[in-house]
Amino acid sequence: MLEALNVIFIAATIATQTLNVVARADEDILIEKDVKVYAVSMTEQAPLWAKKCKYEGVMVEFARDWEEEQLSTGVILPPEPDKPIGYALILNKERCPEKEERAIFNIGESPSSPFFGRKHVLRQGNPVDTRAYWSQKEEHRPKWMPQVLRTIEAEASKNLSAQRFVEEMISRAEADSVSSQTSRAEADQVDSAPAN
Repeated sequence: MLEALNVIFIAATIATQTLNVVARADEDILIEKDVKVYAVSMTEQAPLWAKKCKYEGVMVEFARDWEEEQLSTGVILPPEPDKPIGYALILNKERCPEKEERAIFNIGESPSSPFFGRKHVLRQGNPVDTRAYWSQKEEHRPKWMPQVLRTIEAEASKNLSAQRFVEEMISRAEADSVSSQTSRAEADQVDSAPAN
């Protein structure tokens, strides 16, 4: 079980990074009963005349499974792992005009809580700020990330969006492993070549 989770982290590490992206949802994503992972497509927020990049990824429901201190009162709130509080966004593909598709691993959160009677995970046109996961210092990374990756892995057997995300990350990790082995073999050949 943790093997797939580790593959996702490895693949995220090797992904080409786009540091900051503000993207707008291409369509409404309605909340569905018992669904925790949703596919998302987004378009770069840019001036009208600019050629915009397109993004793909997933939105994943999360709950606060960590203690949190209220800054105003100093009160420590206990974890509430059974009470969903929002949706995390992971963008893993970037397609820009006149460029090859790139693997990325940018994260963000839904701009508003989808609960308390709301019907949407994300509305068409809603912007979400994202940052490359590995560009953030560890203490600034979202506390929900391990939970979100566990959710994707757990949902992959019954949720097509989660399954495709996991398959993409495994494919990236395998491709990088082959590329790394080839590079090492080439470097070994250069090192062992006789000097003229």
